[in-house]
Amino acid sequence: MGVIVAPPGSGKTVIGLKIIVDKQQPALIVVHRKQLMDQWVERIEAFLGIPQHEIGKLGKGKSKIGKHITVATIQSLAKEIEKDAALKNTFGTILIDECHHIPAESYRKTIHQFNSHYLYGLTATPFRKYNDGKLIFIHLGEIIAEITAEQTGRHKLALVVVRNTDLDIPFNTKTDRFETLSKILVHDSSRNKLILNDITNELNNGKKVVVLTERKEHIDSLHQYLKQSYEVITLSGEDSESNRTAKWKILNSGNYQALVTTGQFFGEGTDLQNASCLFLAYPFSFEGKLIQYIGRVQRSEIAPIIYDYRDIKIDYLNKMFLKRNTYYRRLERQANLFDDLIDESSIATEKSTTVAISKQVNIPIESLEFRYGSIAFTYPATELNFQIEFEIEHDDIRPEFEVLKPYFIKTLKSKYINVSVYAEIENGQLMSQLATSEDIKKIDRQIIEGVRFQFVTKPLFSRTNPDLRNDLGQQLQTSHPLYESGEELLKDMLKHTQFKHHRHLRHLADNHAGHLVKVRFVLQPFSFVFLLEGPEQFHIILETLDTEEASYLWHFPKRVSELPLRLKEIDNHLDIIRKQGRQGFLAAPPENFNRILHDYSDEQKGFVIWKDMLGEKLI
Repeated sequence: MGVIVAPPGSGKTVIGLKIIVDKQQPALIVVHRKQLMDQWVERIEAFLGIPQHEIGKLGKGKSKIGKHITVATIQSLAKEIEKDAALKNTFGTILIDECHHIPAESYRKTIHQFNSHYLYGLTATPFRKYNDGKLIFIHLGEIIAEITAEQTGRHKLALVVVRNTDLDIPFNTKTDRFETLSKILVHDSSRNKLILNDITNELNNGKKVVVLTERKEHIDSLHQYLKQSYEVITLSGEDSESNRTAKWKILNSGNYQALVTTGQFFGEGTDLQNASCLFLAYPFSFEGKLIQYIGRVQRSEIAPIIYDYRDIKIDYLNKMFLKRNTYYRRLERQANLFDDLIDESSIATEKSTTVAISKQVNIPIESLEFRYGSIAFTYPATELNFQIEFEIEHDDIRPEFEVLKPYFIKTLKSKYINVSVYAEIENGQLMSQLATSEDIKKIDRQIIEGVRFQFVTKPLFSRTNPDLRNDLGQQLQTSHPLYESGEELLKDMLKHTQFKHHRHLRHLADNHAGHLVKVRFVLQPFSFVFLLEGPEQFHIILETLDTEEASYLWHFPKRVSELPLRLKEIDNHLDIIRKQGRQGFLAAPPENFNRILHDYSDEQKGFVIWKDMLGEKLI
């Protein structure tokens, strides 16, 4: 126990939070004004990453104990302890902010009753003991640490510069792959020119800069331009370990002007003390990355400058920026995270035009929209008459997983997911937004792979051929499978006519040789495998559910005795597609393989043409 004295601007708040983290005990922070309570809650969220709804509050009409940390006014704390005596044994660490303001009488009646392991006071005023009858030192003990004004060094607040790009191409997250957009983005000359102009301006001002992207070809194009006039170092996955070590020696010595690299190599643990300018040349949304990147350039003595490129004309990329902007605005709102809290009661402020929404909401799984690498939903902010579309990244999700919603509901044992939503609306315009969900994280790769076992619970071959084995992957039996077979899944799925290939799949299902082979369900890519009989050959057809992929056909002699071996060969081909993608498979296709391309210009016409082409190949 004891008192910590530090002048304004020295970071008493940070010191207090560090104590709480180190002690690893449920903590109580006691303040003497409601305004300070709000500011502590804000700092706890910013530094410790605890959402506001998980922070306990006693005061301002709130009466909730947090799992890890609770903030209370001294007045409300006295009332709470009268109502619940068990509160006395709840907290292991207690911090008293601005402890010189709390009268000894209040302390004696309230805080003195708690049975905590650790007890500290924070103050910026080194007053004398017993001055003005404030006897709090009797209870808190002596000053255990004192920081003088001369010892403090101001933390350098990052300046964030946001540039709007002119990149504008159609992009639909449900039908288009991000990799296509990525290639266009990194090679867009107008966008790169905007970035390079900013880089050269800072280099000409004598700054050392770090340029971050996520694509090797982007590193190459930016390097190609910059190396003509500046000392530039690149770091990528193509560098050997010895090359990376040599380059880091040059970087740490300061014998460079620009580093062009990826976040993976910039964030791998090596500090760069001499860079003061960061360029985020490639879009991302994960706040953890942003905090890490900014922290890397905040270590120099110069206030860092962060350049962020907002692709405002592409909705998907703009939403990524709005997530990053949640963090930027937090920095701006706090002005300097390391400043001390202030008593706002004596400060006149203009009425804010910004409205913030911070809530826990339950979203029906049926209303979620599955996209490539993300899950989206719309939240009606009724209090603002405002509809906000949120998106949560999930690398394993695909649009065709819409049909798996009943499975996810059963697996999660709930029709809803719980989501934390945060948004700021300023003058009627959405300025920042962020959504996170622990429930969505539960839909992990293991669960998605488990779909295969839930759907395909019977042997591939029918009971009329008991000696034939399912060589298309090991299957796990379940006592209560969601679907009894691939046929049942297909039947259920064909009720939905919005999928691109629903007519093609129905035609294949109607002509499938079910007396020989069960319909096979393939998760990656989401598709079905059928066996069709021609006069002379068997034909295996792979048809996707909702992507613009061609139909894949394998042909082999019509001999039932060879069927298991042939199916095993095709299973190997499917494994190549799963692991290397379709382009990897098409680089060296087998001789007995064909494709039928789809025509999407007219649905009826396209289906008729496809069916005729299929018929021609069924020899």
